[in-house]
Amino acid sequence: MGKLIWILLLGFCLLVSAKPGTEKEAEEADDDAGEEAEGSAEEAEDAGDAEEEEEEKEFVCNLKYKRIGCYADKGKKDKPLVSFMESDEDLSVQGKRGKIKGNSMDKFNGELPKFACKCANDAINGGNAIFGLQNLAECWSGPDDSKYDKDGPSEDCVTFDMAKCDDNSEVCAGKKHANFMYFVDSPDHTKTAEEAQKELAEEKEKEEAEKKKMEKKKKLKKKKGKKAKKAKKE
Repeated sequence: MGKLIWILLLGFCLLVSAKPGTEKEAEEADDDAGEEAEGSAEEAEDAGDAEEEEEEKEFVCNLKYKRIGCYADKGKKDKPLVSFMESDEDLSVQGKRGKIKGNSMDKFNGELPKFACKCANDAINGGNAIFGLQNLAECWSGPDDSKYDKDGPSEDCVTFDMAKCDDNSEVCAGKKHANFMYFVDSPDHTKTAEEAQKELAEEKEKEEAEKKKMEKKKKLKKKKGKKAKKAKKE
Protein backbone atom coordinates (compact mmCIF):
# COMPACT_ATOMS: atom_id res chain seq x y z
CA MET A 1 0.00 0.00 0.00
CA GLY A 2 2.81 2.37 0.85
CA LYS A 3 4.51 1.67 -2.51
CA LEU A 4 1.27 2.43 -4.36
CA ILE A 5 0.95 5.83 -2.65
CA TRP A 6 4.56 6.70 -3.58
CA ILE A 7 3.98 5.69 -7.20
CA LEU A 8 0.85 7.87 -7.37
CA LEU A 9 2.68 10.87 -5.85
CA LEU A 10 5.58 10.45 -8.29
CA GLY A 11 3.19 10.33 -11.28
CA PHE A 12 1.37 13.45 -10.04
CA CYS A 13 4.69 15.36 -9.71
CA LEU A 14 5.77 14.36 -13.21
CA LEU A 15 2.41 15.48 -14.62
CA VAL A 16 2.58 18.88 -12.88
CA SER A 17 6.18 19.50 -13.98
CA ALA A 18 5.39 18.54 -17.60
CA LYS A 19 2.51 21.06 -18.04
CA PRO A 20 4.54 24.29 -17.88
CA GLY A 21 6.95 22.97 -20.48
CA THR A 22 4.13 21.98 -22.80
CA GLU A 23 2.47 25.36 -22.41
CA LYS A 24 5.80 27.08 -23.03
CA GLU A 25 6.41 25.06 -26.17
CA ALA A 26 2.93 25.89 -27.39
CA GLU A 27 3.54 29.59 -26.76
CA GLU A 28 6.86 29.43 -28.61
CA ALA A 29 5.19 27.63 -31.52
CA ASP A 30 2.51 30.35 -31.64
CA ASP A 31 5.20 33.07 -31.60
CA ASP A 32 7.12 31.36 -34.41
CA ALA A 33 3.95 31.01 -36.48
CA GLY A 34 3.17 34.70 -35.91
CA GLU A 35 6.66 35.75 -36.96
CA GLU A 36 6.45 33.60 -40.11
CA ALA A 37 3.08 35.14 -40.99
CA GLU A 38 4.46 38.66 -40.46
CA GLY A 39 7.51 37.78 -42.58
CA SER A 40 5.31 36.46 -45.41
CA ALA A 41 3.15 39.59 -45.27
CA GLU A 42 6.24 41.82 -45.44
CA GLU A 43 7.65 39.82 -48.36
CA ALA A 44 4.33 40.09 -50.21
CA GLU A 45 4.24 43.86 -49.53
CA ASP A 46 7.83 44.26 -50.78
CA ALA A 47 7.00 42.27 -53.91
CA GLY A 48 3.96 44.50 -54.52
CA ASP A 49 6.08 47.64 -54.07
CA ALA A 50 8.68 46.27 -56.51
CA GLU A 51 5.99 45.59 -59.12
CA GLU A 52 4.54 49.10 -58.72
CA GLU A 53 8.01 50.62 -58.97
CA GLU A 54 8.66 48.60 -62.13
CA GLU A 55 5.38 49.80 -63.64
CA GLU A 56 6.09 53.44 -62.76
CA LYS A 57 9.64 53.28 -64.12
CA GLU A 58 9.79 55.20 -67.39
CA PHE A 59 10.90 53.29 -70.47
CA VAL A 60 14.31 54.44 -71.73
CA CYS A 61 15.50 53.47 -75.22
CA ASN A 62 19.02 52.17 -75.70
CA LEU A 63 19.43 54.48 -78.73
CA LYS A 64 19.14 58.24 -78.99
CA TYR A 65 16.84 59.25 -81.80
CA LYS A 66 15.54 62.71 -82.68
CA ARG A 67 12.37 64.03 -84.24
CA ILE A 68 12.31 65.33 -87.80
CA GLY A 69 8.60 65.91 -88.32
CA CYS A 70 5.33 64.76 -89.85
CA TYR A 71 5.25 64.16 -93.62
CA ALA A 72 2.69 62.84 -96.07
CA ASP A 73 3.03 59.50 -97.83
CA LYS A 74 0.83 59.55 -100.94
CA GLY A 75 2.77 57.06 -103.02
CA LYS A 76 1.66 53.50 -103.63
CA LYS A 77 4.76 52.59 -105.62
CA ASP A 78 7.19 55.51 -105.27
CA LYS A 79 7.05 55.76 -101.47
CA PRO A 80 9.13 58.24 -99.41
CA LEU A 81 10.55 55.32 -97.38
CA VAL A 82 11.16 52.10 -99.30
CA SER A 83 11.77 49.54 -96.55
CA PHE A 84 8.89 48.14 -94.51
CA MET A 85 10.42 46.75 -91.31
CA GLU A 86 7.58 45.49 -89.10
CA SER A 87 4.23 46.31 -87.54
CA ASP A 88 1.86 45.63 -84.69
CA GLU A 89 -0.83 44.22 -86.97
CA ASP A 90 -3.74 44.83 -84.59
CA LEU A 91 -2.91 48.50 -83.97
CA SER A 92 -1.88 49.27 -87.56
CA VAL A 93 -5.16 47.85 -88.94
CA GLN A 94 -7.11 50.02 -86.49
CA GLY A 95 -4.89 52.95 -87.47
CA LYS A 96 -5.82 52.51 -91.13
CA ARG A 97 -9.49 52.50 -90.17
CA GLY A 98 -8.98 55.55 -87.96
CA LYS A 99 -10.50 53.81 -84.93
CA ILE A 100 -8.65 53.07 -81.71
CA LYS A 101 -10.12 53.10 -78.21
CA GLY A 102 -10.53 51.19 -74.94
CA ASN A 103 -7.87 48.56 -74.26
CA SER A 104 -6.30 49.28 -77.64
CA MET A 105 -5.74 52.89 -76.55
CA ASP A 106 -3.95 51.71 -73.39
CA LYS A 107 -1.85 49.36 -75.51
CA PHE A 108 -1.04 52.17 -77.96
CA ASN A 109 0.04 54.49 -75.13
CA GLY A 110 2.22 51.83 -73.52
CA GLU A 111 3.78 50.44 -76.70
CA LEU A 112 4.42 53.67 -78.65
CA PRO A 113 7.82 54.54 -77.07
CA LYS A 114 8.90 50.88 -77.16
CA PHE A 115 7.83 50.46 -80.78
CA ALA A 116 9.67 53.63 -81.82
CA CYS A 117 12.79 52.33 -80.06
CA LYS A 118 12.52 48.94 -81.77
CA CYS A 119 12.07 50.66 -85.13
CA ALA A 120 15.18 52.79 -84.46
CA ASN A 121 17.21 49.65 -83.67
CA ASP A 122 15.97 47.79 -86.73
CA ALA A 123 16.72 50.78 -88.97
CA ILE A 124 20.26 51.29 -87.67
CA ASN A 125 20.95 47.55 -87.83
CA GLY A 126 19.89 47.71 -91.46
CA GLY A 127 22.38 50.50 -92.12
CA ASN A 128 19.89 53.39 -92.11
CA ALA A 129 19.68 56.32 -89.74
CA ILE A 130 16.19 57.51 -90.64
CA PHE A 131 12.89 55.82 -89.89
CA GLY A 132 9.21 56.64 -89.73
CA LEU A 133 6.09 55.42 -87.95
CA GLN A 134 2.98 55.14 -90.10
CA ASN A 135 -0.55 53.78 -89.52
CA LEU A 136 0.19 54.18 -85.78
CA ALA A 137 2.29 51.00 -85.56
CA GLU A 138 4.10 50.39 -88.85
CA CYS A 139 7.87 50.85 -88.98
CA TRP A 140 9.39 52.11 -92.25
CA SER A 141 12.98 53.00 -93.09
CA GLY A 142 15.27 53.78 -96.00
CA PRO A 143 18.68 55.15 -96.99
CA ASP A 144 19.89 58.35 -95.36
CA ASP A 145 19.25 60.26 -98.59
CA SER A 146 15.60 59.14 -98.80
CA LYS A 147 13.28 61.91 -99.98
CA TYR A 148 10.97 61.49 -97.00
CA ASP A 149 9.48 64.98 -97.56
CA LYS A 150 8.73 64.57 -101.26
CA ASP A 151 4.95 64.56 -100.66
CA GLY A 152 5.12 67.60 -98.38
CA PRO A 153 4.33 68.09 -94.68
CA SER A 154 1.31 66.52 -93.00
CA GLU A 155 -0.89 67.28 -89.99
CA ASP A 156 -1.95 63.64 -89.53
CA CYS A 157 0.45 62.62 -86.75
CA VAL A 158 -0.57 61.84 -83.17
CA THR A 159 0.95 61.24 -79.76
CA PHE A 160 -0.42 59.55 -76.60
CA ASP A 161 -4.24 59.23 -76.33
CA MET A 162 -4.40 60.00 -80.07
CA ALA A 163 -3.84 63.69 -79.32
CA LYS A 164 -2.49 65.77 -82.18
CA CYS A 165 1.31 65.78 -82.27
CA ASP A 166 2.97 69.11 -81.54
CA ASP A 167 6.47 70.48 -80.93
CA ASN A 168 6.39 69.38 -77.27
CA SER A 169 5.37 65.78 -77.97
CA GLU A 170 8.13 63.37 -77.02
CA VAL A 171 7.13 60.60 -79.43
CA CYS A 172 4.60 60.55 -82.28
CA ALA A 173 3.30 58.28 -85.01
CA GLY A 174 1.73 59.01 -88.37
CA LYS A 175 -1.84 58.01 -89.13
CA LYS A 176 -2.95 56.73 -92.54
CA HIS A 177 -0.88 58.18 -95.40
CA ALA A 178 1.54 59.95 -93.03
CA ASN A 179 4.98 59.21 -91.57
CA PHE A 180 6.33 60.73 -88.41
CA MET A 181 10.04 60.88 -89.18
CA TYR A 182 13.03 60.39 -86.86
CA PHE A 183 16.76 59.97 -87.25
CA VAL A 184 19.14 58.00 -85.05
CA ASP A 185 21.84 60.14 -83.43
CA SER A 186 24.72 57.77 -84.17
CA PRO A 187 28.46 58.39 -84.84
CA ASP A 188 28.05 56.56 -88.16
CA HIS A 189 25.14 58.80 -89.17
CA THR A 190 26.04 62.29 -88.08
CA LYS A 191 23.46 64.30 -90.02
CA THR A 192 21.23 66.53 -87.93
CA ALA A 193 17.63 67.17 -88.95
CA GLU A 194 18.65 70.58 -90.34
CA GLU A 195 21.50 69.03 -92.35
CA ALA A 196 19.23 66.35 -93.75
CA GLN A 197 16.60 68.94 -94.74
CA LYS A 198 19.25 71.19 -96.27
CA GLU A 199 20.58 68.27 -98.31
CA LEU A 200 17.08 67.45 -99.53
CA ALA A 201 16.50 71.12 -100.45
CA GLU A 202 19.78 71.17 -102.42
CA GLU A 203 18.79 67.99 -104.26
CA LYS A 204 15.41 69.50 -105.05
CA GLU A 205 17.11 72.62 -106.47
CA LYS A 206 19.34 70.41 -108.64
CA GLU A 207 16.29 68.53 -109.93
CA GLU A 208 14.51 71.78 -110.76
CA ALA A 209 17.62 73.14 -112.50
CA GLU A 210 17.89 69.91 -114.51
CA LYS A 211 14.21 70.15 -115.40
CA LYS A 212 14.61 73.75 -116.63
CA LYS A 213 17.66 72.70 -118.63
CA MET A 214 15.66 69.94 -120.34
CA GLU A 215 12.78 72.32 -121.07
CA LYS A 216 15.26 74.80 -122.58
CA LYS A 217 16.69 72.07 -124.80
CA LYS A 218 13.20 71.11 -125.97
CA LYS A 219 12.37 74.73 -126.80
CA LEU A 220 15.65 75.13 -128.68
CA LYS A 221 15.05 71.90 -130.59
CA LYS A 222 11.52 73.04 -131.46
CA LYS A 223 12.83 76.41 -132.61
CA LYS A 224 15.44 74.75 -134.83
CA GLY A 225 12.73 72.53 -136.29
CA LYS A 226 10.61 75.54 -137.20
CA LYS A 227 13.61 77.23 -138.85
CA ALA A 228 14.36 74.08 -140.86
CA LYS A 229 10.74 73.88 -142.09
CA LYS A 230 10.82 77.55 -143.04
CA ALA A 231 14.07 77.09 -144.94
CA LYS A 232 12.59 74.18 -146.94
CA LYS A 233 9.58 76.23 -147.93
CA GLU A 234 11.80 79.03 -149.23
